[in-house]
Amino acid sequence: MLTWRPNDFKKKLISELAENAEIVGKFVETDARQRLLAIKDPAWGLAYRSKLVSRLLGYTVEVKPNEVVITVGVRPSSEGRHHGFYIEMGSKTAPAHPYLRPAVFMNAAKILALLRGK
Repeated sequence: MLTWRPNDFKKKLISELAENAEIVGKFVETDARQRLLAIKDPAWGLAYRSKLVSRLLGYTVEVKPNEVVITVGVRPSSEGRHHGFYIEMGSKTAPAHPYLRPAVFMNAAKILALLRGK
């Protein structure tokens, strides 16, 4: 006899989703880092982008009772908190060079497939 156990199903589903979320987080982090390192303008920011910001780029997966949260971005550092933001959005001294949003939006189908375990 088959017995429906919604709590067991929910635990298994969240566990599988958390495993897949790790794959998605690493995938988006890797794509964003490649995009970040491909930025050539302004030339004076190359070391900043490749040595500091690239090192701070990462992801986390947080499992909550009813959700799995994937966060990808540039961690705050002792030098400041907005490193990735100004590259992504631009500033008065440098144009915007989106690297994180395209890593998500241009890979939406792949991300959904990875979350489904495919």
